[in-house]
Amino acid sequence: MRQWGASLNHNGLSTFVATVPAGVLLHHGTWRKTPPPGPEWLAFEIEHAEVFAHPRWRFPPPLAISAADSFMLLQRQRGIYFQAENDYQAWRDDEDEDSEGHLQIYRVTKPLRLLYIDGMSAGNTEMGTLDFQDFVLRGDRNANIWDEFGRAKGLCDIVTRWGLQGVIRMEAGFEIIKCDFSDSLELVSVTQRPSSDTPGSGSGWEGYSTVHPMEFVRAVSRRYHGIGASRVALDFSSMVSAMFYPINLTNSDASKQNLPRLEYATDEELHSIGARIKEVVRERLDGKHSTINWQEVTDLIVGRYADRIWFMAERAQSTLEIQGEINHLTNTHVDYGEKKDGYRAALSRCERHYLSSITPETQEDRLILLAMEEVTHAICERLFALRLYIEHEIGHQYNNRAPAAHEDAVLQVLKGSVRHLMKELRWTRWKECTTCSFDEVCFVPMWPFGDKDSYEQPNCRNFSSITNGWYDNRYWDMPKMRHPAKPPSKEDL
Repeated sequence: MRQWGASLNHNGLSTFVATVPAGVLLHHGTWRKTPPPGPEWLAFEIEHAEVFAHPRWRFPPPLAISAADSFMLLQRQRGIYFQAENDYQAWRDDEDEDSEGHLQIYRVTKPLRLLYIDGMSAGNTEMGTLDFQDFVLRGDRNANIWDEFGRAKGLCDIVTRWGLQGVIRMEAGFEIIKCDFSDSLELVSVTQRPSSDTPGSGSGWEGYSTVHPMEFVRAVSRRYHGIGASRVALDFSSMVSAMFYPINLTNSDASKQNLPRLEYATDEELHSIGARIKEVVRERLDGKHSTINWQEVTDLIVGRYADRIWFMAERAQSTLEIQGEINHLTNTHVDYGEKKDGYRAALSRCERHYLSSITPETQEDRLILLAMEEVTHAICERLFALRLYIEHEIGHQYNNRAPAAHEDAVLQVLKGSVRHLMKELRWTRWKECTTCSFDEVCFVPMWPFGDKDSYEQPNCRNFSSITNGWYDNRYWDMPKMRHPAKPPSKEDL
């Protein structure tokens, strides 16, 4: 439930049982004045829902339309495309349908139990963002990327049998696919949206379309580090991940090896993961199980080491500076009364510092703990190895009166080693902007918009620069939409 990390590590491979508590407000943009039957989409942010609060669109032109021509156009097209009997089709243009856009606001009346699919799982891309839900949950390796209504219906058919009420996914903003709008939702308000930005029209839309892309990004960027206000509670002990299984997660694109995929997983392997998700969901729905907040444990570890590791790798100007940082991070775990043993006992204390008080309760907890131990071991082992290296080199330099060039060589070895650790950890915190002005946001690609350069190095953007590179250097790989073959029948709707 964090926009930042999931935007950079966008090929999600895990699910969690999630709960939206009673009282939370959710938003739905539509051409309707009345609630839809479902499945349909709810947004956590007003600006997210506003994108869909427009009149029902008529059939698009017969020519293929580039999916990245504009964010507004893409999202509106996405809302009218779905697959029925293997044909692209659009919603029927009924004469009695509303011709204005509406924003509906709902209040959750009873806790919603949902399946959260991590990563950019609402991104309609060919890059692996849909692998988990299509391959594992739906068992469909050949799903049409743009078949969002079919995907929503298929997911709802599955999760409702498990006792859940929908799915949480993420694009530029978090969304809920709510399977039945009559269940646990109260319609609070319906307001008609402005339809014109003609100067002097008094519609309330004047100038809004100019700044809207910026306001949308500003709204979802507020969720970079959490959905806020306890609007979603994740059961971290219910986590089921493809990374728990000995399967091939290689990305067939050689340039994207940091982004795992399920392309090479066998049907049997995918079925095993799906079967475990079903078991875990049913086990956790009775509400009697406790959960370990692994996200908070992760935050403690990252908070302890991230900034200091970055400083040593990028800003330290001397061996003494790096030695001071390393000693600060490791001294806590050194017992100077112990016989010197190469810091083996201290290393063990270091890697278990944030984990020793945790008692795993589920199979998933035990696997998460193993992953945590791998990370803390890698960090502590590197720090103590560098500590010993510095002690040796400083002793050598003192005893042999080594020239200044030797000091510089030692410094470069140290910085190179720390940079290697950063490359192994790949913490997304290191890509955050240092500071942005009050009228700017730190921009990272979030489906369906963003440029390749901003994925490599997120940067500060304002309303005049927010869309730079979205069209001529776009990050997301998306196929073109085809013109719908024919309208569906009323029964299909």
